[in-house]
Amino acid sequence: MAKMVGLSRNLKLQWLNKVVELVLEGHTEQEIKDQLNEYLSFEIESPTNIRKTREILMNIWVYDNELSNKIKAPALELIKAYPEYDLVIHWCMMMAAYPVFVDMCKLIGKMSEFQDEITLAQLKQKLFDEWGERTTLFHSIDKLVATLKALDVMVCDKPGKYHVNRHRVSNPKIVAFMVYVMMLVDDSSYYTFTDINSSTYLFPFEYKMEKETLFEDGRFAMNNFGGELSISLND
Repeated sequence: MAKMVGLSRNLKLQWLNKVVELVLEGHTEQEIKDQLNEYLSFEIESPTNIRKTREILMNIWVYDNELSNKIKAPALELIKAYPEYDLVIHWCMMMAAYPVFVDMCKLIGKMSEFQDEITLAQLKQKLFDEWGERTTLFHSIDKLVATLKALDVMVCDKPGKYHVNRHRVSNPKIVAFMVYVMMLVDDSSYYTFTDINSSTYLFPFEYKMEKETLFEDGRFAMNNFGGELSISLND
């Protein structure tokens, strides 16, 4: 069965923060829908586009899915305690909600390891290779890139050409959460210490996972294979 694209509207950081605000205030699902409809109507005219944007926002922070259910509670605690790291926490929730966002991040992360300039044409071709040339994906890629621009992680140098704008993450609790979500999303059996400190999924973030944090955090398990530290997730 073909993977669902789903992420067909561009998002803004303040819209994501609004959803979190409503969730933390304890509103019901219907109340969140109603308040988002009103909130988004100040910036979006089309009722159809308001609905689509609202549903994407709710899919990230309100609706249940297997992955987001594992991380939503700690994500809410972290964003409440450290609102200055809202971007990276939203990023993790978006990865849990949308596989196309995960694949886009992975592609840009890999490309940025070897080249400073990322072109829209390259991104489209590589995503088409992965997902197939679907109309929904063609429309979604432009919205995904617009979202990355709005989140200030991609900067447009000239039409169709971008570079990555890095954001420093120094809080060890935030770093541990980022790495935990990355490992959940990637779903590999184990990672090297280098792997977790240079994940393509987390391409716009400069961070350092300390070994002490790994040892103290019950979510991670560590072993030595051939003299190299390997990290996996505890069930």
